[in-house]
Amino acid sequence: MAKLITLKRAAEEIKRLQEYISLVESYEADTIDMLLIKEYAKTNSLKEAVSILNTRGYTHTIDGEPIDQQYAVSVIKGKTTDELHKILKSGYLLKTRKNRNRG
Repeated sequence: MAKLITLKRAAEEIKRLQEYISLVESYEADTIDMLLIKEYAKTNSLKEAVSILNTRGYTHTIDGEPIDQQYAVSVIKGKTTDELHKILKSGYLLKTRKNRNRG
């Protein structure tokens, strides 16, 4: 059963989601890292984002090495460069908290 919310809360959630959609759609990806950030925002899956960029022929080294999961994680967890990256890093860290806290 769906959780009921107030009209005010629903309106706030709609506004937040519209702002996120606008941010992702208007995001200009000028680098491989920014392309990775945009694809991750669209898919919410690092594996899928990496696959998409590799399929398009992008590499992350001069030698032409394909983008891998480890590189993608380092980009997302790295120093944030813009608002979208900040949002995604925060979400990724929340999503992976249980796995990171296992010793």
